[in-house]
Amino acid sequence: MLKKFKHYFLNLILIWLAILFYKTNDYYLNFLRSETQTIILFLALIYTIFGFLYYLLTPSRKTKKSVATSILFMLVKIFFLPLMLNFTLNNLGAFKHQFASLTINSFLTINSFNTILFPFLLTTIFLIDTLWFSFGYAFEAGFLKNTIRSVEPTILGWAVALICYPPFNSFAVKYIDWYANDTVFFFNNPITFAIRIIIILSLIVYVSATLALGTKCSNLTNRGIVSRGPYAIIRHPAYISKNLAWWLTIIPIASPFAILSMGAWSFIYHLRTITEERHLSKDPDYIEYKKKVKYRYIPGIY
Repeated sequence: MLKKFKHYFLNLILIWLAILFYKTNDYYLNFLRSETQTIILFLALIYTIFGFLYYLLTPSRKTKKSVATSILFMLVKIFFLPLMLNFTLNNLGAFKHQFASLTINSFLTINSFNTILFPFLLTTIFLIDTLWFSFGYAFEAGFLKNTIRSVEPTILGWAVALICYPPFNSFAVKYIDWYANDTVFFFNNPITFAIRIIIILSLIVYVSATLALGTKCSNLTNRGIVSRGPYAIIRHPAYISKNLAWWLTIIPIASPFAILSMGAWSFIYHLRTITEERHLSKDPDYIEYKKKVKYRYIPGIY
């Protein structure tokens, strides 16, 4: 019986230690919204009660997931779930505010697109993305087809992923400046309109990659190989589309420092690609996927 509950008790210990950490650590006390803290506590209580009932009532069965894999995935959740919930709530607040500002005129002129519709579309895309990832981090089940196969095993893989998120990105920008700005103005209204259309199209590819992952959304994990949507064309549609949008936003300030800094961040994302593929290539399904989808970023080129 104890062996059957092994994963449950290990997860339970880590979850409540994380709750304690969120409630006592100065960074999380300042960074996390009170609503985020409440949701996390609610999810922990759900797992504590219903997780026990699940393990109690379901028959014992062999699982390929090791204790080490379970612990690593719990650490992934502990780091990313609060971030995604916080981002989601921030995006939801911005979405409500911007939605209230929409009128029929928001769709009629270049200036109204630039000042009203574009920020709304941007927020909508990020809201969908963060909400989808929040669900992926929060829930794992056989019927959702998102059970963990493996977790990134290398320090480099973890490092290049974590450096892209708070609080680590705040340390990184002390050495690699961040020049990208989603709402930057491009010289005049017509040029701004044209480039912002490209940015939105790029980010539509980005969010469609998120939606294509379905319930498998999460960093540093293999929860099953996805080959639908933009993943049927290239292997890393989210990374290339997001980086393209960022590169476009530095056009008005295309100084050598901005170019070098953006190049450094793009290189970090390239390292994420390399470490992810090295990890996923341990899965025979991914080997077959790479045979079908040969290009990482640009169809027919690379």
